[in-house]
Amino acid sequence: MFFFKRVFVGMAILCLVATATAVSFAATSAESANSIRLTKGWRFALGDPAGAESSGFDDSSWSEVRVPHDWAIAGPFDPDEDGFAAKLPWKGVGWYRKEFMLDRAPGSRVYLDFDGVMAFPQVYINGKLAGEWDYGYTSFRVDATDFVNLRGKNVIAVRVDTTNHGTRWYPGAGIYRKVMLEVREPIHIAEWGVFVTTPEVTDDAATIRARATVENHTDKETEVGVVFSYRDPKGKSPGSKAQLIKIPAGGSKEVEFTEEIRDPKRWDVDHPYLYTLQTSVIPSTEYDDKEIDLQTAIDQVVTPFGIRTFEFTADDGFHLNGRRVQLYGVNLHHDHGPLGAAFYVRAMERQLEIMKEMGVNALRTSHNAPAPEVLELCDRMGIIVWDECFDKWNHTADRVLGKPSHEEHGERHLRSMVLRDRNHPSIVLWSIGNEIPDDREGVNPERVRMMADIVRKYDTTRPTTIGSCFPEHAAKGIHAGLDVVGWNYMRRYSSHRELTPEQPIIYSESASALSTRGFYDPELSETKTDYSPGLQVDSYDLNSASWSDIADQEFRLMREDSFVAGEFVWTGFDYLGEPTPYSREAKSSYFGIVDLSGIPKDRYWLYRSHWRPDVTTVHILPHWNWSERIGQNVPVFVYTNGDSAELFLNGKSLGRRTKGEVPKRPLNFAANRPLVTSTSEAGNEPSHACDGDYSTRWCAESDDPVQWLEVDLGELQPVKCVLIEFEKEAKNYGYVVKASQDGENWTAVATKKVSREPQWGGPSTAIHDTDVEARFVRIEFEELGRHTWASIREFGVYPERANSAYYDCTYDYRLRWDDVIYEPGELKAVAYADGNEIGTTVMKTAGEPAQLRLTPDRTELTASGDDLCYLLVEALDEDGVLCPLAENRINFKVEGPGEIAGVDNGNPISIEPFQADYRQLFFGKAMLVVRTHEGEEGTIKISAESAGLASTTVEVSSSP
Repeated sequence: MFFFKRVFVGMAILCLVATATAVSFAATSAESANSIRLTKGWRFALGDPAGAESSGFDDSSWSEVRVPHDWAIAGPFDPDEDGFAAKLPWKGVGWYRKEFMLDRAPGSRVYLDFDGVMAFPQVYINGKLAGEWDYGYTSFRVDATDFVNLRGKNVIAVRVDTTNHGTRWYPGAGIYRKVMLEVREPIHIAEWGVFVTTPEVTDDAATIRARATVENHTDKETEVGVVFSYRDPKGKSPGSKAQLIKIPAGGSKEVEFTEEIRDPKRWDVDHPYLYTLQTSVIPSTEYDDKEIDLQTAIDQVVTPFGIRTFEFTADDGFHLNGRRVQLYGVNLHHDHGPLGAAFYVRAMERQLEIMKEMGVNALRTSHNAPAPEVLELCDRMGIIVWDECFDKWNHTADRVLGKPSHEEHGERHLRSMVLRDRNHPSIVLWSIGNEIPDDREGVNPERVRMMADIVRKYDTTRPTTIGSCFPEHAAKGIHAGLDVVGWNYMRRYSSHRELTPEQPIIYSESASALSTRGFYDPELSETKTDYSPGLQVDSYDLNSASWSDIADQEFRLMREDSFVAGEFVWTGFDYLGEPTPYSREAKSSYFGIVDLSGIPKDRYWLYRSHWRPDVTTVHILPHWNWSERIGQNVPVFVYTNGDSAELFLNGKSLGRRTKGEVPKRPLNFAANRPLVTSTSEAGNEPSHACDGDYSTRWCAESDDPVQWLEVDLGELQPVKCVLIEFEKEAKNYGYVVKASQDGENWTAVATKKVSREPQWGGPSTAIHDTDVEARFVRIEFEELGRHTWASIREFGVYPERANSAYYDCTYDYRLRWDDVIYEPGELKAVAYADGNEIGTTVMKTAGEPAQLRLTPDRTELTASGDDLCYLLVEALDEDGVLCPLAENRINFKVEGPGEIAGVDNGNPISIEPFQADYRQLFFGKAMLVVRTHEGEEGTIKISAESAGLASTTVEVSSSP
């Protein structure tokens, strides 16, 4: 059995040691006199004014902004623009300028570290070009030493140009991640210069192997001491070691060290233990092999790291610390909804908290290198990470007209990602790209191996992978140079499994289900792309994109295919851009399990009920305000970790449902009846079309489109529905369905043309409502799509409406009452597990909106200028019941040391501004985001009011 195994420790140590030494830890922080975050005092202008790089340029008329900053999120939206990038003005040129002072000794080194700039930044220091970068998602350093005034005023100017950036979603615009000013002594630890592994880990001991690089920017060989010391997860320090090294003039020295940790605490999803490492460089004059005072250090790094083992196996998925762990993962794009691409640690932390509560234990950074704080959060929270660098290798990777070469571009940006991130214990996979076709700028076996080898140059402790959606690549050997292969959607990994069974597989994108929070269509979907009229997608969770499947289908696959390491759902949160299926009309996606503002959709509870079976979940849908449907059907679903539930309407039981019980279908008049066809391929006989087995099929013997299949029902029958399950997507078949009482006189009861829509994939089911009496029913093919033969898996003729077998899997994971006759009042679901009641939930009919409720996610904030409070605003009736259809406009007011950072309501088609002091409710809810003021402590008073409703106020505190 092939498997890929790596044993690893995560996060920065620096140094080689030889002798045990007594050391006291120096106090450190993320920001010190030598590491200064450049947040305040930036000036910004949209456009490309001449001379803006000059230190004497007058920028007094420019806007004052904080960095991180996304210039496009403020809008305005362009309603006529396609929604692929959220209809926001992200394309253009912008300038940022900032003054800063230095008072440093000659010989000091000065660097500017950018976590991410969108896109193609040019960095000027005091009027001179000091550095530039050519990819919007990776981190980079500008050596400003030769351009700064070490004593006195300096001006940094950054030109940002997104006009040549390619994207499939909203990328943001500007300096959207943090910027650090780093000042160092001439001899210091190299950027990303520490690498730690643990080549041996047992329950008794772990071997730490560290490799560190120290740079010498003087003109003479210099001797320094390097000290390595660490604390265990309880804060205890077992000691340290140190040694002297000589570094050549203008060069660097790599130091290696091995140490054993006794009784190691392993980093794991259930207990993410982190050790703390301190690496120090001291002058040789202060070196003493018996006692070292780290207060004399000329450079010092303090970082957490973790100890764990993992492996990807071909036949048994993913193992962490010696046990199989099913990956319950999500894909997350880099934007934070109403905040845009500007990165806030709290916004990301909140996303991960919501995902963890649902059961997530893994994250794919789709499709680009994330902000470094994302990985720090995953380290701390116990979330496994697939770290990805590119979406394709063309313009979406900022390669313009094929330049630079793949080798040069890959070396630069894969190096940046891997060196920056390689010490994080959460990361278990390096991905070189996503859904890259085998075209001129795309994949081939040699290019894939080349990219993977770039990764291996900087880290051999983790496997390399890719996200693929092209099954034909398996036969072409495209992925031979990779260690693990990721596959996107609809079990496309099956051909790879057959051809290369020794190579581990992971489901890199699953589901792509679609829904709008709070919107329900009681006329349930017949197929996965049977979307409701209008521009919202039904939250009964029966729809997906054409190329993908609903959640239940993926649950079934993961149960059956245990060789797959797990799934990464597309996506955890809605995101800006890619608004399938309404790509022109909407501004944000419908894919999320949680909406754009961070409010969970119903699907959240479906995942939680399956991914957290030991935690009580009882969730009921839809809402119960249907005045227009009194006496009509309104289906009710319950999502629970229990195995059954009983539903009550106004105290009356509507029956108990049990998972795994699929409702009996109407009688299929065609089942096992005589069939005749125009032609039949050997082995795919006519009888296979009506045998009830979806793994068999009838197929014509050639690709001649003029074919037919006819069934004799034996006697006249009332034909109300004809359901056809084709071998391929139904769009590929053009045909006529005919009925006859005598086999001679035929009446057309349904027709369909070949279509190219949906563009990718689509359902294989066609359902036709009919109203005839017939003994004979036939389908006559007239036209076929490319690479398609006339072929049917099941042909059904029914006396009433029948449902596609596609939805049979839903009965394994949810409880359905499809025939509830609506009456106002109270719905109650009581859930059971193994016969024992585990929980109850109630849904009530609400009256008219009467009052507002504000619920903050936290009440104690930090006066950092970047801390956030998310406040859910809801409309309630006079009894406190949520009003699920309320659309009131809410006005917000913030008093004290805080301000509005953004507003949203999760509506994909709304083009209300994100930066405003108002928002319309969407299905009864909206979200307000408040940001603290830097350095200002006190009480923040937040109010919400709306005409005709009782207003509400809450208070939160902001402290240093």
